[in-house]
Amino acid sequence: MSDVINQVLKWVPEAISAAVRNTFMSGPIATVDETAEFVQTRAAYIAQTSLFGYLKERMGISYPTHFENDEFVESMRIAQLKVYRACAADLTIFVTANVASVGGLDHDEATNLAMQLFAYALKNSGRQDDGDPNEAIATFRDRAERTVWPQAAHYENAFFESPSMLIEAAPVVDDFKKRDREIVINSIRFRWRDIREQYRKRAEYIEIAEDFLAKRLSNQL
Repeated sequence: MSDVINQVLKWVPEAISAAVRNTFMSGPIATVDETAEFVQTRAAYIAQTSLFGYLKERMGISYPTHFENDEFVESMRIAQLKVYRACAADLTIFVTANVASVGGLDHDEATNLAMQLFAYALKNSGRQDDGDPNEAIATFRDRAERTVWPQAAHYENAFFESPSMLIEAAPVVDDFKKRDREIVINSIRFRWRDIREQYRKRAEYIEIAEDFLAKRLSNQL
């Protein structure tokens, strides 16, 4: 059984541990770098806890034995990547929208900030087998350019990609997905609520915007 546990842990990026360690941090987030780290660690945490949580509920006591199956492990790897990128996209849009709204960034500036945050999340995912990120970046750029930033700052408006991807990508048979859809979506929505509250309490929006504009002016971004 220890081999099975090790196999499970193999698929848990270090980002989760970082997110768990930082969960109770209460210091301000005042720079682009701190915002990028928040997005990356929280996206990883939500992706992993949501995906593993769903699979554990669906598979019950047989859950660990599935990791002895190479085909399942590969499907899990692919699912993790898809859900993580969707989580990173949603959270990036949310935090950028709030910085733009309070910090006075225009549409192009907000889009540029979002691209920087999302690129950081892909680069620092904690995985070495994520493949070419260009397609994910291009898809996200299209989303960012079409985003109405003032609207994305409110409630759950930015969080539509990750719930859908969790259901779509999870290695569970389609019949179960149909039955589980509402419960699974509500579960990840509940997890996001706490993350949004964390960011709102800690973010210094004006300082983040000023840091972004200063670095952009000096060609650091």
